[in-house]
Amino acid sequence: MKKYKDYDSSPAAESLDFFKYRMENSLHYTIFVDREMAGGICLVKVSDAHYYLFRIFLRPKYQNKGLGTKILSKIEKQFPRVRKWSLDTPRDNERNRHVYEKFGYKKTGELKVNEILTLIKYEKKIKRQPP
Repeated sequence: MKKYKDYDSSPAAESLDFFKYRMENSLHYTIFVDREMAGGICLVKVSDAHYYLFRIFLRPKYQNKGLGTKILSKIEKQFPRVRKWSLDTPRDNERNRHVYEKFGYKKTGELKVNEILTLIKYEKKIKRQPP
């Protein structure tokens, strides 16, 4: 929130009502490591074949340990019918972008939120495997 001076759309500043709405209208998973809450993931079903990775977050002590890659892999396996995944991430967050690109996501565009924050839009298309 402070980094991007985005006090309107930052997840850290969202209202309790919006948080409740998101919890009721998306798939939310809490990530635990050794019984400790490590982070979470929030998915939005766009269609049976398209899901939007609305948010994935990890506490700092769990970052840069390969956990994000494991989570993405597990989520994709959990939803084998999904053929398109989409997400966005801050342009200046090179670490996130590296993980998504390494995992097969392709840049599809940009969205300027404010003077400081620009989001990079990504998609990953998964081809059906023959039976």
